[in-house]
Amino acid sequence: MKFLLIAVFSTIVVFPRCRAQTTISAAPTPRTDSKSAATDSSLDLPPLPRSEVSLIGGTVMRMDPIRDRIVVRVFGGRDLTLDFDVRTQILQGATSVSARDIRPGTRIYADTIAKEGRIFAKSIRIGTGTPVGEARGQVIDWDAGTRVLRVRDVISSQPFSVHIGAGTEIRADGRVVPTTDLVPGSLVHVTFRSGSEGTNSAQKIDVVARPGSVFTFEGKIVAVDLRDEHLTLAESRGNSTFEVALDSLPQEAKLRLRQGEDVIVQARFDGHQYQAQSIESVPNAQR
Repeated sequence: MKFLLIAVFSTIVVFPRCRAQTTISAAPTPRTDSKSAATDSSLDLPPLPRSEVSLIGGTVMRMDPIRDRIVVRVFGGRDLTLDFDVRTQILQGATSVSARDIRPGTRIYADTIAKEGRIFAKSIRIGTGTPVGEARGQVIDWDAGTRVLRVRDVISSQPFSVHIGAGTEIRADGRVVPTTDLVPGSLVHVTFRSGSEGTNSAQKIDVVARPGSVFTFEGKIVAVDLRDEHLTLAESRGNSTFEVALDSLPQEAKLRLRQGEDVIVQARFDGHQYQAQSIESVPNAQR
């Protein structure tokens, strides 16, 4: 009996990603404003990575529908380039709209993630009203005289400034703390409003970590790199994935680490990274 083997070759369409660090030589795929077509095309793309989401708000300066890029002047005066594709949800009020509705001068708010070294917009809302923004980053300095806090944004790696007023709520570990807790190197989550002339007024500041703080994390080891002395951990509660340095651990403890293992990590934040103090396997009864 003879068997006939038929090879079916599928053509893979690569959508250009402005955040990618590699150059795609293929011609960019034209975008379509058809909602059904966008839904079908999105099936060709892999799901977006699970990553920390930051809200970015500002005014559109340039729109590039060919390369799927938006240049936004965010509150504070700096320009950021956002990537988007058919997976990006674009809303005006409660109505889904197309990328053609985003024009220079339009005020937008985007839920963004860090993706391959660039900024990707998971959703874009065309809005009006009082500009509100959120940012996550690391404190550069606090000027008590001018009451201005400078923070390096974790997404763009660029500094921005916010004014802390009498009504600004500052919290750490669930309790109200003074501005003296805003020491350089601290990780913070800032909610702010932008007024006229590009000034930012902090509404709320959450101090996530201060240098010297010790944290307990529970999650799964995604990767172990003994050459660079770190592991990547995916937390059990939430979607956070982060790196923990292994410099402080004895060599025998490092060699016991395995990818996919559920662990409890005691780590100290030194102002630059989390340094593992101890790593223990989660007993089977707790898994």
